[in-house]
Amino acid sequence: MNKEEYRAQVDAVPFSPDFPDRTMARLGKLAQEREKKTMKKGTWRTGLVAAAVAAALSVTAYAAVVMLRPQDVAQHAGNQALAAAFESAEAVAVNETKVVGDYKVTLMGLVSGEGLSRVEALEGGVAQDKTYAVLAYARTDAAAIEEDVPDLTVSPLVEGYAPWQLNAWTLDGGACTFAQEGVLYYLFECDNVEPFADHTVYLAVYPGTHIPPSAELFGFDEGTGAITAKADVALFTLPLDESKADPQKAEELASVWSQPQPAESIAPEEDLPADKTLIISEASNAPGEMIITER
Repeated sequence: MNKEEYRAQVDAVPFSPDFPDRTMARLGKLAQEREKKTMKKGTWRTGLVAAAVAAALSVTAYAAVVMLRPQDVAQHAGNQALAAAFESAEAVAVNETKVVGDYKVTLMGLVSGEGLSRVEALEGGVAQDKTYAVLAYARTDAAAIEEDVPDLTVSPLVEGYAPWQLNAWTLDGGACTFAQEGVLYYLFECDNVEPFADHTVYLAVYPGTHIPPSAELFGFDEGTGAITAKADVALFTLPLDESKADPQKAEELASVWSQPQPAESIAPEEDLPADKTLIISEASNAPGEMIITER
């Protein structure tokens, strides 16, 4: 391909109405300061610059089309009211990405409380006392995610409360997932976390499917209330409005689960008779609380 053919193809690339004029004016001004020989070389480079910019714009536009917005995810999940809530000014965009194992996990945005109350009148309205967050998973090796849900767990955590006492299980968590264009979207919901806004509130993503937080995954300083990650864990800090903190409501949410719960598996201290078996299961009336029975 000669220069004329290359230039013709570049000129055929669509730009914004004033983009060519602004670009050429700038490059022309720079070219005037050079010698004639340099000017000819600069004319050739103008085409390369235009092509590079056009390519960058094309990539950005493609990414914008492929990646859904939080409101699109809610709509795909069949909740028009929640989609409207994500369109409201009270919805918070985060768009922070962390790597967990083989996945890049992006916390796209969230909406809670008041932002939900504004759309409650719509058909299929959403509960005001909930927090909804949208995440997107993409594989680090760029392989497409089609149907399989990544082996990851999502749970809110609040500094000042042990992870195994206040989490997705105790805050009535739930999720809806679907894959599109190689990306898995994860719509997470739980009790409204805004009452804890005077604390640092996290959304944790860690390996395992529906595994409650444990001392094997998280460290907890009982003196300061600080939570740390021990393993391959992502901790997204939720940008909550501290003025919406409600200590009384927070205490009500936490007090239900104030009894100590197992932080990790503990082996029995005494040997069982050969005909006895220990069965460890989750209490039906207290999700996240494990009970031990003999059989």
